[in-house]
Amino acid sequence: MKKYRDIHHYYLSNFFKHSELSCDSFWLFYNLEDGIQMENFLPDQKVYSFLWEYADKDILVKIDEWKRAFRRNDIEFLPEAKLHKRDYLSGKRKVYLDCLETNLKTADEKFKGLTAYDTGQRFFQIVTDEDLSFKDIDLSFLELTDTGDKSRALIRILDTDGIQTLILNGYHHRGELLKVCIVKSDKTSLKITEDLPLNIFENTYVSMPFNW
Repeated sequence: MKKYRDIHHYYLSNFFKHSELSCDSFWLFYNLEDGIQMENFLPDQKVYSFLWEYADKDILVKIDEWKRAFRRNDIEFLPEAKLHKRDYLSGKRKVYLDCLETNLKTADEKFKGLTAYDTGQRFFQIVTDEDLSFKDIDLSFLELTDTGDKSRALIRILDTDGIQTLILNGYHHRGELLKVCIVKSDKTSLKITEDLPLNIFENTYVSMPFNW
């Protein structure tokens, strides 16, 4: 795994002027066969893992609602894990949003089977303190229709007490899984000493989160 600090804010500058920035980011490059170990970077914290699917107009509504995001991706979860379900409308298209509340070790294990493409397209995580509950996360940004406004509002939820890290997913053109972790500027405590030397964004795919 390779890891870099994005000291030039190559990703965040897509949404904010430098003077507006109150957060930092770091990039992690994984080979899928090596597995994901986010717990090594963010120990003893809770993670909310969001996965979504679109309604399929060509099948019966009853079947479509049964095939939510986790079922469609063959992700099973332990009985003690908490599953949160929400439905949204994107234009005239229904979106099924599922969220699994676990520790990072469990999340790393459960979502390791997603392809880099699927992970980049329809997967997002919020790392929080242990005592933060799902209802404490303000998801009102999901009602915004402009994707830029939605992404800016999402990043600003880092100002919420107890929310530590936003994890965006994507992939590098070499096939490596890419994770972009956004943290508060005063919370950059990870021991990542190497800086991202160039703007490699053009060689990567990192979707705007919840790009419905």
